[in-house]
Amino acid sequence: MFLTRIALDTRRPETSRLLATGDSLRMAVLSTFAGGNMQPLFRIDEYGSRTWLVMLTWLRPTLAALHQACGYPGVFPSWETFPLDDLLEAAEEGSRWDFDLVGAPFGMTDAPDPPFTQESLIHYLENVQLESGFSLIDTEVVSAVPMAIACGHMLLVRWRGRLMVTAPDMFRWAMSSGFGAGQDYGAGLMTLDWVY
Repeated sequence: MFLTRIALDTRRPETSRLLATGDSLRMAVLSTFAGGNMQPLFRIDEYGSRTWLVMLTWLRPTLAALHQACGYPGVFPSWETFPLDDLLEAAEEGSRWDFDLVGAPFGMTDAPDPPFTQESLIHYLENVQLESGFSLIDTEVVSAVPMAIACGHMLLVRWRGRLMVTAPDMFRWAMSSGFGAGQDYGAGLMTLDWVY
């Protein structure tokens, strides 16, 4: 598996169109593969003054066209790709990781801003851990951002915190296939930093 991130120049009109809806973002991600591929996981990250499209894929993506349309002119390449197999193998029982997860706890909704509390979002993640091979040590809700999609809306919630792996095979499968709903529209991707 491969983890890739590409810097998006938000001053460019094409980038604004790309980020406007979950559908346009999904089509841009799928366009980075010439052949068939399991549905890639992806999300948008903000680091400093830059916006990044982050993807987890089974195949190495081809990003030249996306860079030309939405990347930074004169900066080539504006993306990085890392093999992820070693990291997944290191996710052994009892290992602890800092995590960053974007999920869609309500799936698709008619309203852009379904009612929720911080407690309900934490409770959702507590349920996810039961079927995903990890145990939460601590977590917080960082953001909750509505995303327009063709058939309604989706609330994308970002959690950060620390977890412990309890069932390695289950956890690795969840890492590669996605956590929860909304994986077609920028949800389900978790990234990790090893603690000990």
